[in-house]
Amino acid sequence: MKFLNAFIEDCRYYDLNKVELKNILKYVNVRNKTVLDVGAGIGRLAFPLSKYAKEVIALDNGKRFMPYFKKHKKTNVKFVNKSMEEYVKKTLKKFDIVLLAWPTFDFKMINSVKSSMNKDSKLIFITCDNNSDYETIPNKLRVLEKAVFNKDVQNKGKILKKLPKMFRVMVNRKLKTNYKYPDKKTAFRIIKNGLKLWFNIKLDKSNKVNLIALINKHKKGNKIIFEEKLYFYVLELK
Repeated sequence: MKFLNAFIEDCRYYDLNKVELKNILKYVNVRNKTVLDVGAGIGRLAFPLSKYAKEVIALDNGKRFMPYFKKHKKTNVKFVNKSMEEYVKKTLKKFDIVLLAWPTFDFKMINSVKSSMNKDSKLIFITCDNNSDYETIPNKLRVLEKAVFNKDVQNKGKILKKLPKMFRVMVNRKLKTNYKYPDKKTAFRIIKNGLKLWFNIKLDKSNKVNLIALINKHKKGNKIIFEEKLYFYVLELK
């Protein structure tokens, strides 16, 4: 449960103003539609979208998310513990809306996504800008090899360049949101746990001192705020 608890906490203070959700609802008609949320995690977007959608399939190959969905049951939300590739092979179902929010970048997965769409389907694609304030925390602490960071940036760049070739771009926006923590202690705990969760990085004494200093720089009033920039696309099949 340590992974799940850390994941839930990491999500708890992200995008409190619901920038992602508001833009989805602004640019895509979700009402009474079928939605496939690929890499759904704990259903951070699946559950709020289910208020409008006919059905939401929350797809994730992580078994550790299953207890969360069992605890937060909803009649029109179904958790499926499979990868996108596995799911597509076992079902011929087409969805009105496919959501890829913060995906792991894989061209095979993108091709699987295309096969779950019809000519009227919408693909919502959301990913972070690696140069965002929050995303550069590992670099600022010098706990992540620059080559690893650069490789991720390059892979993301390739995907973003290919999207217009693979799909018709209906909406292309840059969004701003943030991680907003109530105090320094909470920010320290969650960022430290997040580094372990996402990068398997365990901070030493020196790193912890540097993280405290970085958190102090992001104090705004009583809150700790790290900016997050996003790429937001709405796409259709060509």
